[in-house]
This record gives sequence, C-alpha cells and structure tokens, in this order.
Amino acid sequence: MKKLLAVVLGLSLVGMAFADAKGDEIAHKYYDLKKADDTKSPATMTLIDKSGNKKVRKLEIFYQEGPDGKNAFMNFLEPADVAGTKFLTLGHKGADSEQRLYLPALKKTRKISSSGKDGEFVNSDFYFYDLEDKHFEDHTYTFISENETIADKAFEGMKFNKIEMKTVDPAAPYSKEIAYINMDNNFVYKLDCFDKKDNALLKTFLFVKVDTIKGVLVPVQTIVTNTKKGTKTLLALTDPQVNTGVKAEVFTVKNLEQ
Repeated sequence: MKKLLAVVLGLSLVGMAFADAKGDEIAHKYYDLKKADDTKSPATMTLIDKSGNKKVRKLEIFYQEGPDGKNAFMNFLEPADVAGTKFLTLGHKGADSEQRLYLPALKKTRKISSSGKDGEFVNSDFYFYDLEDKHFEDHTYTFISENETIADKAFEGMKFNKIEMKTVDPAAPYSKEIAYINMDNNFVYKLDCFDKKDNALLKTFLFVKVDTIKGVLVPVQTIVTNTKKGTKTLLALTDPQVNTGVKAEVFTVKNLEQ
C-alpha cells in the first residue's frame, strides 16, 4: 500500500511539474511576441456606471518600448473636467514602474506609490496596476486547460489555452489572474482578475478587437468589467500607428507638466 501511495504521489508531482512547465511555455510565447518600437493613437474612453449611464472621454496615447520595458504617456483632451490631465508610466524591469499623474486643476503632479496601485485611474475601471508594464518574471504560471472558448461573438472560432497567473508583487490588488491565450497567435484575449481581499472575481478584461499592424498585434478595443461594482470601461484606439518614431521627450516629467 505504501509503495502504491508513493507511486501515485510521484505521478501527481510529475503532473504538477509538467503543468507548470506548460504554463511557463505558453506565457513565454505571449511575452515573446513581436513588440512595436513605439505606438501612438487618438483614443476614446467610455465609462458606464451600473445604471448604464455613459461618460465619454477623448485622449491621445503614446507608447515606447525602452530598454527596461514599455513607457506610456496619456493626455486627456475632453471633456473640460478632465482636459489637461496627463499620465506617465516609465517601465523599470525588475522593479516597480514609475507612475505620475498630472492634475491641471491643482497644477500638481502626483506620484503613484506602490501602496496606491489599486487606485482607480481617472475614475475608470482600470487600476494604476493595470497600466504598468508586465514581464514574464512578474508572475508564476500554471497550465489549466486547452481548447477553451470565450462566450462572445468577437471570439467566434478561436481556441484558447487557459493558464493561472500569480503575481510576485505583494502590492498587487489581485490574488490571481486567469488568462485565455489564443492557440494560434499566442495573444491574451481575456483576463479574469480575482480580488486579493476575498479571492472572488473582481474584474474581467476582454480584448475584443486586436489588429495586426506592421506585424505587431495591437489591442484596439478593450472592455473592462468590474464584476463587484457593476461598471464597465471601454477603451478604443481610433487610429493606431506603429513605429512612427515617437520622440523620447514625450515620456518625461517635463512633458507631463507642460
């Protein structure tokens, strides 16, 4: 009996090791996808409250792939109550991203602390944490299943690998994330995020439209649903352009405060 239990336990451990190795392999394929040197686009952010009321914001978004990860700059153009609000993220591989928010009404720049990662970005369903650049080393991965589907017409005919991701960042607002990664192009199309406070589903990200631009997969329509609050945020890039030579000066505190 002891020998049988040892064999069963050994097989279980082998299975777990295989699952983790497969999870790593799938995650690596996503992180190894071709990246743009830079991206820029006008964008629309639509906030939908639990009653269905909408607020529409116009902004411009810039990204640049730096030596330590992705830098980002966002500038809100309208309506008047958010116009002039700017947000800067500087990627630092192996360390927290540096994030700053400029508030024109106060003429003041606020630095986002590690403890403030669960703050809502301009009252949307994005957390500041969601806007940080992520690297393979930021999570551990476990394979769950393959040939999964997503119940949405946008993903009709697609098959997905499903993996669990657990962050190594103690300040992260999520206990775990479940990623649906397309088995054909290795891109993440759905992300379920679970609340660190009670391990219940908190938010779902759906990347409902992903375009290939100069060989780079670019999510041009994203829906974020906050399950607990009953709210949604839609982010649409309206004219994304890749590798146009966005200048490094865009991603500076000086530009943030101009």
